[in-house]
Amino acid sequence: MRFIRKTAVTDRMTERTGETIRIYIAFIIIAVFWGLSFYATIIALRKLSTFQVLQMRWGLSAVIFLILIAAKKVRLPHRPAELKYAVLAGLLQPCVYSMFETPGIGLTSSSESSLFIATIPCMTLIFGILFFHRKARPLLLLGIAAAFGGVLINTLFSPSFSAGGKLTGYFLLTGAVITGGLFSHASSRASEACSSMQITALMSLMAGGFFSVINALKGDFLQSIRLTFSDSPTLTAVLFLGVGCSCLCYLGFNYVIGRMNPAAVSNISASLTTTVGVVSGVLFAGDPFGWFTLAALGCTICGVLLSSRASTS
Repeated sequence: MRFIRKTAVTDRMTERTGETIRIYIAFIIIAVFWGLSFYATIIALRKLSTFQVLQMRWGLSAVIFLILIAAKKVRLPHRPAELKYAVLAGLLQPCVYSMFETPGIGLTSSSESSLFIATIPCMTLIFGILFFHRKARPLLLLGIAAAFGGVLINTLFSPSFSAGGKLTGYFLLTGAVITGGLFSHASSRASEACSSMQITALMSLMAGGFFSVINALKGDFLQSIRLTFSDSPTLTAVLFLGVGCSCLCYLGFNYVIGRMNPAAVSNISASLTTTVGVVSGVLFAGDPFGWFTLAALGCTICGVLLSSRASTS
């Protein structure tokens, strides 16, 4: 009997260790692909319009999941209890979110956009306070203020800042932050009834169909495909966004958010993604770098971590 109990305990420890390793792997994938997604989006936008990028990115992701569904590797959610929050998550992100984020990145820079997107977990916490009766602790409010302060520092002190040229981009990225905060709660609720694979598959199919229809109505559907496959950098960027960012990252994010506090998941992924995004923008895209970059990165990450600590304490 003692041996059986010991074996059961060992099995549970092994299972927990395996899940911890999978969570670490998911965060690494999220950091690398989403961190570089800002730079990849800028490359894709050199040849394609906003909706052409979204059609190719999410269309590719949708094709991958259609193959998995046909091979009976993935089952789409179909019961009302499963669909309720899964459909809401798919509408918020990527359908609405992408229409803010992609043109916002194109009108700003990799570093600026990554810092803006890093404040999504703070917006998640704000919505938690407003709509889900979370307590507004002083440390939480300080963390939120620090995170948004970092964005302001990088925006206002950047040599490329202009109140006119980039203002539209800043407003678009703010819309992405608000939508992302709502998505975190919707995805967390969807994870109660659906697997991460089901949620990601539904999101990809919804977005692939949504942006393909928009481009078809505009008469740009076939041109999007032709332009993508006629230019190697554009094709590479689209493959990176479609396979890495739309498939692998959302699988990892939906997997982790179903096993951890949604605000904590958003905080950790945002901190990692922001660091990679800022570094890649400076190294590869020639983004401005100076004291304001380091100060902004430090404020944003510290704010995210402070708010995460306050939300879980």
